[in-house]
This record gives sequence, structure tokens and C-alpha cells, in this order.
Amino acid sequence: MPDIIFDIVGTCISYEKVIEGIESRLGARFKESNIDTRLFFFFWLAGCERDYSYLSQAGHYQPFQKVFKSTFYRSLFFAGIKDPHTYANDDDLEFIYGEWFKLEGRPELKEMFKLLRDNGFTIWCLTDASHERVAGYFKRSGVEMPSENLISCDSIGAGKPEKEVYDFIANKIPSESSKAFFAAAHMWDSCAAKQAGFITAWSSVHEYDPCVEIFGEPDILATGLVDLATKIIAKKKEISN
Repeated sequence: MPDIIFDIVGTCISYEKVIEGIESRLGARFKESNIDTRLFFFFWLAGCERDYSYLSQAGHYQPFQKVFKSTFYRSLFFAGIKDPHTYANDDDLEFIYGEWFKLEGRPELKEMFKLLRDNGFTIWCLTDASHERVAGYFKRSGVEMPSENLISCDSIGAGKPEKEVYDFIANKIPSESSKAFFAAAHMWDSCAAKQAGFITAWSSVHEYDPCVEIFGEPDILATGLVDLATKIIAKKKEISN
């Protein structure tokens, strides 16, 4: 049976609930400060992803959620707030952090997984998020995901896009990495997986533009999640013939 590994948050799971949470908590303050809620979130997220990765590379791995919480006030400062601790407080942060646990699957998630499973694929998950948090996303979205097929970088002690992470999942799955698919909506993730020998598939559901001139081209470029599954199935048939 062919194996496929998915990135989860951003690819299968939408960030919208956190953005909505920030808007409900800080939206009025942001309006007065001319701060766009969505832009603030993705700036905060990008900085968090950078620091998470850099800390891992420096041999000082920290869980993603801890990095996210710890960079809140710094992100407000970068957004132009001169005194972030007066502007917001720890109750605001705890409320926003709690919204991370309420994220939901993208609209086509169920159909994508069904298509792949109906065509013999075994689905694996490789995530920077905690095992508990991601398991909750699938349960909330009504999508079956065996616990043993869900791998958190916390259990590896290294974060994507370090080679160690992709080597770990390559050794975990039954098939060889050269015959297994890796699907993501983050081009940096796709790029790293390709270097590790996986057949890579990218969907535009998160980043819109693949920026192939800097990341290189994945084996599959898709739009929605169903389109992603359809092209993965076609690619598997092509290489099997």
C-alpha cells in the first residue's frame, strides 16, 4: 500500500479560528492602532516559525506552542505598539492561545482523505504541533486518524525543516521514501521533503504562490485538497506502470 505523509496545520487544518479569536479579543484596539488582524497573525506566525526552526538548528529545541506564546508581546512591538504589556495582557494571550485548540479541517479535508484511502493510500501525519492538539483537530473535524500514524516533532526533539525529522518519518513508514508521497501547503516543507527523497505534492490552499524560483518545483502542484488527492492518485498510477 502506498504511503503519504501530510503536514497538518496550514495544509489540512485552517488557521481561521485563531484569526477570529484575535479579532474578537483585540480587534477594537487594533482598529484604533491601524493594525490589520490577519496581517498581524501571519506576521506573528512567520516569526514563530522562524524562531522554532532556528532554535532547533541551534540544538535548543522548544515546542512550537511555547515559542508562539513567548513571542506575543514582541510581535505587538514590531506591529508598532510601543508598550505591548500595557496595550495587552496575559489574559488576552491565554484567550488567543486557547483558540489554537479550536482549529478545524479545511472544507475538502474529508473528501481528500477518503479519495486517498479508497485508492489504497495509508495516511501519516508529521506536524510541528503537539500530538494532543492535532489529534483534537481531527476529532473535531470528524476525520479518522490513527494515533500511531500521527507524529509530532516534539517526540523527535527536532523541528521541520531539519533533515533529521524527514529521516525519522522515512524510517517510520513501511515503504521507501522514494516511493512515498509528502504533501504540504508550505513550500519550504515541500522543498525539504524533496531533498529527503520523497515524491512531493503542494497545494495552494495556504500560500497561493509556490515561488518555485526559490524553492524549486515539487512533483505535483495543485489547487484545492481534492485536486491534490486526484493528482497524487494519478501520479501513483503513472509511476506504477
